[in-house]
Amino acid sequence: MIAMVFLKDEEKRILQGEEGHVAQLCMEFIVETANVAGAEKLVDLDGTGDFHTPRTAMVPFYEFPFEELKALAESGATFKIPTFANKSPFGELTPVQGWEHCHMCTYGTNCHDDPEFHKKAMHDDYYALYRKMGMMTTHSCASYLTATYLPTMGQHCSWNESSAVPYCNAVLGARTNIDGSFATCFLGKAAYYDMHVTENRHATILVKTERRIQSDLEWDVFGFAVGEECGVAIPCLTGTAKPNTTQFMKLNSGMNTGGNVRMYHIPGSTPEAHTVEMAFGGKKPRRETMIGEAELKRAYETLNYHTADTVDLVYLGCPHLNIVDLMLLARKLEGKKCKVPLWIMSTPWLYSVAKDLGYVKTFKDAGAYLMTGTCLAAMGGVPEGVKNLAVDSAKQSYYITGCYPNDPLGVCYGSQDDCIDAAVTGRWHGEWK
Repeated sequence: MIAMVFLKDEEKRILQGEEGHVAQLCMEFIVETANVAGAEKLVDLDGTGDFHTPRTAMVPFYEFPFEELKALAESGATFKIPTFANKSPFGELTPVQGWEHCHMCTYGTNCHDDPEFHKKAMHDDYYALYRKMGMMTTHSCASYLTATYLPTMGQHCSWNESSAVPYCNAVLGARTNIDGSFATCFLGKAAYYDMHVTENRHATILVKTERRIQSDLEWDVFGFAVGEECGVAIPCLTGTAKPNTTQFMKLNSGMNTGGNVRMYHIPGSTPEAHTVEMAFGGKKPRRETMIGEAELKRAYETLNYHTADTVDLVYLGCPHLNIVDLMLLARKLEGKKCKVPLWIMSTPWLYSVAKDLGYVKTFKDAGAYLMTGTCLAAMGGVPEGVKNLAVDSAKQSYYITGCYPNDPLGVCYGSQDDCIDAAVTGRWHGEWK
């Protein structure tokens, strides 16, 4: 392989195969990424990494067989940076916990409540080796919620999941592109371009809003509208309230559903820009835009596509719910009874905590079930007979319809309270206010 990017001597040796075949394959992948991106060099990672597992590569040309992974792990090789397991992008991705209540089959004969299928889908053979190499297997699109170890401002990382990337860049002030992979985590290196470069992290679009964005639903809808408006550009968001952790997650996932916003600034809330002037690096915005009432209402209506008000299934947890989300949800469900199934999704590491705190029992008493480690879209669909689904996530609303290109699924989209009401009554009463 010809490297157009500058390589240090140690990187050249890896590329030439002196550190073994797997390391060489990883370096070839990173160098090709750098060549395509126009990166001038590689960067040594000093933060954290996550990547889609169990596969050893997202690109078939750079994938290596299980036997090589086994030999690598048994040789004592480890990941160079703290590495976490993102959820895998496969239709067989069944819940880690709560799968017994998941009465559905997707992609033919994959029945998620089948013990044999569940055992196969857990890929323990791969994960045992990854753990041996130092991976913390969170099985979550929001590994940062349960990692208990986060990168600090300015550290270079290699993350993958679309809504997690802006959390790293904008909320934490660490630096990552959407490039989390076995290669980057194993070698502790990535192509030095885009979000790793300080000059590329400044805003270019000033976004104003007529409404003071405050509620979880408003942040979700606002994020979707901003994503549609900005695409891949970096916005500076003004006129909003201060988002909490859940609302940052809503904003991030919404923006990366409507667009591909891997970085943004909220002066006074995000760490790299205390003022609008700092957000733009002292330069003037390339353009200004207004996300007004009309744009918010249109975004809300875009995410609602149902012709009936009956609801067959309610799904909460995209991105995965954090422990405060679970606490508040348990409080809202206490003493209630669900008329239709309510599935709640979180990270596997929080399941035992939620159980110890009594939330799992509260959910079960209400007729709801806590599941972990996946989502409906990743599982490939909904149970047979479900015609109308209720969700509180712009991302899930958008993604789940991709599973039904020929037989559209009705989606009722609204607030968490709207969804709880739908679970209890079996009907949708949500509306944009």
